[in-house]
Order: sequence, then C-alpha cells, then structure tokens
Amino acid sequence: MKIDSQYDIGEFLFRFYRKRCATFLVNIYKASITGASRDIHRARLDVKKILAIIDLLRIVRPKADKDPGYEKTFKKLYKASGRIREIQVNLLLLTAPEFLQYDLTQFTRALLKQESERTREFLTVIRKFDEQKLSGIEKKIKKETGRIKPSTLRKKTGRYISYKTAICLELLEQGEGEAHLHQARQHIKELSTVLTLIFSINPSWKFEDVINGLNRSEMLIGDWHDKTFLAQSLHEFLATAADLSESQLAHAEECYRNLLAANESHVESIILDVRQAIAASATDAAGTTETAI
Repeated sequence: MKIDSQYDIGEFLFRFYRKRCATFLVNIYKASITGASRDIHRARLDVKKILAIIDLLRIVRPKADKDPGYEKTFKKLYKASGRIREIQVNLLLLTAPEFLQYDLTQFTRALLKQESERTREFLTVIRKFDEQKLSGIEKKIKKETGRIKPSTLRKKTGRYISYKTAICLELLEQGEGEAHLHQARQHIKELSTVLTLIFSINPSWKFEDVINGLNRSEMLIGDWHDKTFLAQSLHEFLATAADLSESQLAHAEECYRNLLAANESHVESIILDVRQAIAASATDAAGTTETAI
C-alpha cells in the first residue's frame, strides 16, 4: 500500500512505534523470566526497530527533541544483548567443521561461562528499565511523526543515503584495520534499518536494490568480523587459561594462528567487494530519490 500523505505517514510511524514497544515489553519480561537466548534476541530486534524510528526522526526533523532520556536505557539493553550475541556467535562458529579438528573444550566452557555472566548483566538492565518513561516518549513520537511531510522525507532520505555511503567509502579507503571495517559495518546497518523502515512506508520508492546491496555488504563484513572476534576471544582465553594440557594449548594456539591468517588474507577482497556494493547502492539510491522527488 502506498502511503504518501502527511497524515498517513505520521499515523503509520506512530502505530509502528506503538506495536514495537508492545512486543518489546512482552519480550523483555519474558526474557527476564526465562533468560533464554531466543527471548533476549527478540527483545534486541525490537529495540533495533524502535531506534530506527528515532534515527528517522533525527534525519527528517533534526532540531526536534526526540529523546527525553530513555533512549540511553534502550541502548544499554541493545549493547548488553549484543555482548551475549557475540558469545553465541562464537559458540556457533566452533561447531563448523573447520574448528572441529581442534580440541577447544576448555575454550567452549569458558565461553559458556561468559554467556551466563552476560545474561545475568542483561537481566539486571531489564529490571532497571523504567516503563513509565515510555508514556513521555510516545507523546513526542506522535507529535513529531505527525509533522513529517512526504516531500521532506524523500529529500532528506536522499541526503542521508549520500552522507552515510560517503562515510562508509571514506572508512574503507583509510585502510584494512578492524576498526575501520567495523565502523563501516555499523553505518551500513543503521542505513539499511532506516531504509527498510522507509520502504515499508512507501514501497513505490523502490529501495529494494539499495537495501539488498547494503545487506550484502553488511554480511560480507559480518562474516569476517565474527571470525575476527572469535580470534580475539581465543587470544584473551590463551592469555588467562592456566589449566590447559600441552595438547589443548597446542590446538588452541594453532587454531588462533590459522584464524588470523585466514582473516588477513580475506580483508583486501572484502574491502573491494564492499566498496563496489556501497558505490552501487549510492548510485541506485540517487536515481530512486531523484525519480521520487
């Protein structure tokens, strides 16, 4: 359905926000009871979509006050759940055939212990969440979304895409360091999330190719980042582990060396592929927004 009137856009965004908040509250309460990774991950996805609304308002109405103080709590939840997610990705990677050749039993146990500790931290953040603050932000969301004009949304979306893609390309030009790639990935994820939301408002703005290109870029960096983080975690484990047998130590060290070598060998091709995908997304987006305007 095409949504292109000021009233329709405001109502859509407000209802989207309300629905996400409702499912978010259900999921954090469920997670606080079960502590299950699935429930924690669902709450994280809800937070991601709520933050997309706030990001969109910042783009379209940069002078408006959209944060009465609770966004920090949302970001605490997002970061806390992210730390759990990283450990879970490590554990998942270790089940791949390329890692089964190593005896990493002690490392796996250490990761499971970390997961348990991070889950307790996440549950503490949940219990400190002040639901009462949601009523204040809801009023502001309704007020600000009702002021978004379709023409302004289209124009500023185009500028936002140009701005974000330029940052990503600049980061990729700066070198092959993990920090640059990780920062580029964060910008890509933010841009993709906001564009997905905008596309849901008006599919006629044909952002499918742009979003698909961004998602491909994020996945390319994401696979590399996951293994880089695994190598970092393994390095930290080796620096503190005191009860490894000679065989276990040799296995862990060999795995670490091979991870580093594999990651380093892929960086150059990843940067090239991501740079091309981002440049193509920027071109597609420019054509789409110009046509829409």
